[in-house]
Amino acid sequence: MSNYDIRAKDFALSVEGVHLLRNRFNYKTISFTDIDNARFTRAVETKRVTLTLVVGVILTGFAVIQIIGVIRTFNDPAERVIYIESIVLPVLPLLLGGYCIYISVKKVPSLIIEVKNEKHTLSLQDIIKNGGLAQLEAYLKTKLGSKFSDANGYIA
Repeated sequence: MSNYDIRAKDFALSVEGVHLLRNRFNYKTISFTDIDNARFTRAVETKRVTLTLVVGVILTGFAVIQIIGVIRTFNDPAERVIYIESIVLPVLPLLLGGYCIYISVKKVPSLIIEVKNEKHTLSLQDIIKNGGLAQLEAYLKTKLGSKFSDANGYIA
């Protein structure tokens, strides 16, 4: 179905319900009657936050250890040859580790939909960028009624 009332990158809304999208194709439709609770909030964008944070800390720790080794090599008067690889090696893990830590703690505006035992976190960045947040809020209030709660303007 391509006739959606409201469309974002990860989801779309129509008369049938909330359509979860992957590469602009519907892979799951959640009926409005099946939704127990929906709310606007700020949430982490990644699905496995602890794993991303642990990988980031490990990569950053590895880079710090390598940087300490390079500094010791520079300060050692007996060392005559310093290879460029030993200087460049810590750069990539430090950058990747820093990025992993950043995305694991960065919170973005999200729509959280709870259905029985499932919880779907949908990013609202595209809708906010296009200025359609008020339209989305009004649409969800009409379709869900008391099952929907907004963030009173604190998510943007």
